[in-house]
Order: sequence, then structure tokens, then C-alpha cells
Amino acid sequence: MTLPTRILIVEDERVLAQNLKKYLGRYADVRTAGDGEEAIQMLDSFAPDALVLDFGLPGINGLQTYVEIVRRLAKNIHCTMITGTPTEQLAHDAHDHGIRHVVCKPFSFSKLLTLLQEGACNVDHKANCSDQC
Repeated sequence: MTLPTRILIVEDERVLAQNLKKYLGRYADVRTAGDGEEAIQMLDSFAPDALVLDFGLPGINGLQTYVEIVRRLAKNIHCTMITGTPTEQLAHDAHDHGIRHVVCKPFSFSKLLTLLQEGACNVDHKANCSDQC
């Protein structure tokens, strides 16, 4: 499996965002944003192939951020949503918006890497929360 070449991490927990960037940066060009608005602004200079997107962001939440990114890029983009507060409703809403995976914090970086590799092959599958939480 291949990995996306450009990954945008949208996470307001700074230490987690930096650790993810360091880990995934061994495999791809990785950028970070601390909230949805910053992520959307970054699209002018960085077009990601995949997103690692926290749901509980300050300002606009992760689902709203994803919808706006897809609208601006005018294409589906693989997204793995991460959350500290998993619910079936979130998994359902993520699926409705085209997000393939919802992963619960804390999570394994290697598992996230595997999900990103799977997503590089296909961005049109259902969200899957049951085996991630």
C-alpha cells in the first residue's frame, strides 16, 4: 500500500499534532493546523491528499472543517477523524460526509499510518468506528 504524499493534520492539542507530524513526516510532506479556520486558510498554499482531523476543534468542528475543505478542493479527500469523545452519532455523521474512519484517542500511530495507507487507495468507503474505539 502507498501513503498519501501530502497530509494535513488539524489538531488543537499541540503536542499531539507535533508528534504526529514527526511520525508521519518520515513518509510524507506533513503540515499542521491548530483549528479549522487555519486549515482552510492553508489550502491556498498546500493541497493535501489526506487529512488527520480532530473532531473537537475550537471554532468550527472537524465535520464542518472537512465539508469546507472538500468544497474548496472540489474533490473527495481521504480523512481519518480523531476524537476523544466517540459516539455512534459522530460515526454516522462522519459517514454521511464521506469520512472513512473515526479513531478514538488515545490511538496507535502505526494504526493511523495503516488507515492512511488504506485511504490512499480509496476515499469512498464508509466510516468505521467500531473496531477503532
